[in-house]
Amino acid sequence: MLLDPFCGTGTTIVEAKFHGLQSIGVEANPFPHFASAVKTNWCVNPTSLLQMAYDVSLAARDVLSSQGIVDQALFSPDNLHFRVLPEDTGRLLIKDSICPLPLHKTLVLLDQINKHNLNPEHKYMILALGDALVGEIGNLKFGPEVGVGKKKGDVSVISSWFSRVEKMVEDLRRVNGKIHSESHIYLEDARSLVHLLEPKSVDAVITSPPYPNEKDYTRTTRLESVVLGFYKDRPQLRQFKKTFVRSNTRSIYKADDDDRWVSGNTEVEALANEIEARRIRMGKTSGFERMYTRATMLYFGGMTRHLFQLRHALKPNARVAMVLGIKHPTCKS
Repeated sequence: MLLDPFCGTGTTIVEAKFHGLQSIGVEANPFPHFASAVKTNWCVNPTSLLQMAYDVSLAARDVLSSQGIVDQALFSPDNLHFRVLPEDTGRLLIKDSICPLPLHKTLVLLDQINKHNLNPEHKYMILALGDALVGEIGNLKFGPEVGVGKKKGDVSVISSWFSRVEKMVEDLRRVNGKIHSESHIYLEDARSLVHLLEPKSVDAVITSPPYPNEKDYTRTTRLESVVLGFYKDRPQLRQFKKTFVRSNTRSIYKADDDDRWVSGNTEVEALANEIEARRIRMGKTSGFERMYTRATMLYFGGMTRHLFQLRHALKPNARVAMVLGIKHPTCKS
């Protein structure tokens, strides 16, 4: 069996399934977990999915038309009162990550999709909307960290979404009706794996864990997570963040104690002491800089805790491949 304990949106698990390997994915962030679960479930009827999406698109266009909006026209009446997210939910969005009219259109479309929430096709339509939000509807741009790019005052929301459903249908038709290996995706903390995995059940691990690079991994998927209802308010977001390996100073909490897992580790402690000594020497006093030493200890402690949990599940001679970001000594940047 193959394991990806930080599976994100499921690339490794999809490939394992495609090549006939039994697999398990673990992800603590709700939307990537949802995406992984949908992408590894190939049982839906693609023709039914396409027909339902077509019906949803017509219904959403009718609602917008009744408000004087034509999706492809990319304009809106001056007197229209746009729909917005609930106040506590809207506060979670990255500022200017989506403009008012595209958000209004998205919420209208989401209403029509959710009328089919009891049908197996529903989750595929939701995933397609999440992808469209990031790819075309919103204003996000991606680099080392997610940010806001050029603001799109309007965009063809329904067409963007429907084109992604069509791509899903193409992919599903390639695999539909064939026998594929079993896969399971769990919404869990990768530091607590014992209850998920049978002893000596894992042949190989392929994963890309978080890095201590001050990146808030919830921001990468914040737009789709908030608009589609995976985070309702800040307390709920905070509860999910607490299930992550600590990788940035903005997600450290008073009760965090993963640093105890590396207490006495001379290499990790030397690194943390070097970071702190350099901060003092340079006179850096911002919140980030004062907290980064603690973030470093919590990160390596969290990863140690994860590896300790993982050890019981590995078969003798199991292989483990982890993608690590390491600065080459000759790199000047």
